[in-house]
Amino acid sequence: MVLEAIVLGLIVGKIRGGQFRRLGITTLRFSWVILLAFSLRLAISVMISLGHPVVIHYRMILYLASYILLFVALFFNMHFKCMWLITIGSITNFLAILLNKGSMPINMETLEKFGFENMLTSIQLGVLPQYIPMEEAELYSTYLGKGLSMPSIYPLKQIFSIGDLLIVIGIFFLVQHMMSSSLYHKTSRVLHFDHKSKPSL
Repeated sequence: MVLEAIVLGLIVGKIRGGQFRRLGITTLRFSWVILLAFSLRLAISVMISLGHPVVIHYRMILYLASYILLFVALFFNMHFKCMWLITIGSITNFLAILLNKGSMPINMETLEKFGFENMLTSIQLGVLPQYIPMEEAELYSTYLGKGLSMPSIYPLKQIFSIGDLLIVIGIFFLVQHMMSSSLYHKTSRVLHFDHKSKPSL
């Protein structure tokens, strides 16, 4: 979903008059922390899938560390209004995992409907402890779990949470904002100097 949000954001941003070159002018603050947080999340998922006992046992602590890194980086980028969507989405995902002690609730019926038999069986056998069936989730966290899915006409079968949806919407608007002419002119104005080496403000 993230890839689709970026690509769609680039397309819509271009249609709205944005320029690809402007993406390089404005950078996210502490972008390396965001990258580190997502890399840690990916590493946790991979290690759990491989059955690493230490990671499985301490996954809640590891998740907590990755989300703390992410929230700190997001805090310093709140000047982007669309970052609020990404932050709220991240919070709801974190709450779902926190309330279920390191496991994200997921709709088993949707997994079966989409033909994810291997994942379905692995969750039932407890091989993928980062997920639990929706019916076993703590009260109210079922609304935060992965219970949404793309329409059947969409070629890519995906199951996602309300938090995931908010995050990709935020990324969609963030890409457009970074391509926008207003942001470009604002940045250019800061960097522009006249012949007397004084800012032309």
